[in-house]
Amino acid sequence: MTAQPNYVVTTGDFIAEWMEGEGINAAELSRRLGVSRKHVSELLHGKAPLSHSLALALERVTGVPARIWNQYESGYREDLARLQEVAELERQYAAAKAFPLSYLRKWSYITAGSRERAETVRQLLAILGAASLDAYEVTWREGAVAYRRSAIARDHGEALVTWLALAERHHDGLHDVPEFDRHGLESLIPVLRRSTRDDPTTAIEAAIAGLRAVGVVLCLIPGVPGLGIHGTTRWVNGHPVIQLSLLWKSDDQLWFTLFHELGHVMLHGDRELYLDGDGTAAEREADLYASEVLIPVAEEHRLPRRRDLVAIRALADEWNIAPSIVLGRAQHLTRDYAWGHELKTRIDFEPLQSES
Repeated sequence: MTAQPNYVVTTGDFIAEWMEGEGINAAELSRRLGVSRKHVSELLHGKAPLSHSLALALERVTGVPARIWNQYESGYREDLARLQEVAELERQYAAAKAFPLSYLRKWSYITAGSRERAETVRQLLAILGAASLDAYEVTWREGAVAYRRSAIARDHGEALVTWLALAERHHDGLHDVPEFDRHGLESLIPVLRRSTRDDPTTAIEAAIAGLRAVGVVLCLIPGVPGLGIHGTTRWVNGHPVIQLSLLWKSDDQLWFTLFHELGHVMLHGDRELYLDGDGTAAEREADLYASEVLIPVAEEHRLPRRRDLVAIRALADEWNIAPSIVLGRAQHLTRDYAWGHELKTRIDFEPLQSES
């Protein structure tokens, strides 16, 4: 970004420059303008604002158009406010350190360095959508949006709020997203299930587009260290917003988390913030929904109880689903997780981030 100067040039500085060129003093200028010497002194030292009527008087005295004097005054007041803002932002830096600033810098959501305190706070506030950290606190703790109140009241509130706010910035008010189409989503879910066999990056990009077409926003925001959340679902302006963190970075876990969140959309209301791992009845129901969509319980008896990659691949072909998902269910049943890793695809966040 362009560096801002840490000084201001008053309108009086420009007036003084004209006075020096003309060889007149403050007493003479006050007589020509028809104002007191005190007023001219305060104007020259930036203590008194330049009114529009005085700018017109200066135009008659100096020959410099009033609009130029008004531009000087406007620039001075803006610069003065900017310096005051910098001081205020620096004052808020101590409170800003409660937020995951290192995480935000790592993913370039904040580009200011650790020594640029005012700019760090300015960029953090832009993410939070607030003019100050006090305003953020009131907006999230006392505002009308239920999921915001729920988020700030939880453990690791600043980390969770930051992660959720990044998704809010992603969907940008949902202005160009069509209305939520529940029947369209029901028809899309089998398509998404089949796409688990495709390259994960391509499949997720297609899922983002397909879900958007039925009024569901899917965004991938990297997980905040220590937060431990794989995904969340909430409703914004009548639209489900699903947010995934790719915390475990393997395709089977990515897909299970997505279908878990889709379970919230299909099964539950639009007034809550659903966070995986909460241990609530809604979370258990979403788990069951994802399990049933991916591999129905009635088919679980066919899963191998020993290390058998051939059987895993055969069932994946028969069920038209990714082998990693079949493997993951078999591992879950047997509690043997130390095999079959070659069937899983690691998800690198960087190529997917452009869609989030």
